[in-house]
Amino acid sequence: MSNPVVRAATTADLDEAGRLLAVAFMPDPVSRWIFPDPAERARLHPAFFRLFLEAVLDAGSLHVAGDTVGAALWLPVDGHGPAEDDDGPALRLEAAIGPEHTKRFAVLDDLMSADHPTRPHSYLPFIAVHPDHQGTGVGRALLEHHLRRLDAEGIPAYLEASTTRSISLYARHGFRRTAGTLDLPEGPSLYPMWRDPA
Repeated sequence: MSNPVVRAATTADLDEAGRLLAVAFMPDPVSRWIFPDPAERARLHPAFFRLFLEAVLDAGSLHVAGDTVGAALWLPVDGHGPAEDDDGPALRLEAAIGPEHTKRFAVLDDLMSADHPTRPHSYLPFIAVHPDHQGTGVGRALLEHHLRRLDAEGIPAYLEASTTRSISLYARHGFRRTAGTLDLPEGPSLYPMWRDPA
């Protein structure tokens, strides 16, 4: 699948995209830190990712590739932060994955929020390719689809890579490591990366 068709997702794609992210992120080191037990991870992943998919579909850009073999979630960041405190997302997260996993996610979220760039940009919280299609160009197509628009509009991009393998993919598309890493307690590190528009 060297040139998969990438399109904007709709609400009709949410179930399939949720299943895709749930499967694709099973071996991810950060996901394994949030959900240490593999059975719990498999059970809770669909509801966990569904919350992010719904938020991005509402406020950002959700793209799917091919027959939903890949998905990319992008959020616009204006640099001003939230207008007011809103406990709704945290309450929905706890209802979906339980208090213990929510506490672990909160540690991750605090770590990422403290380091997140303040200047306006497009943020990539998740990109996923089904394990059966990894290495076939799906991730590349998803990235290029959105980065073309960002380049045309002069908008930078930001992400946190969770594996050294993904760093190489992002670097090929113009992302560069920022100083330092985000180190989870007794867990893996994330690698912040920034991309200026081409």
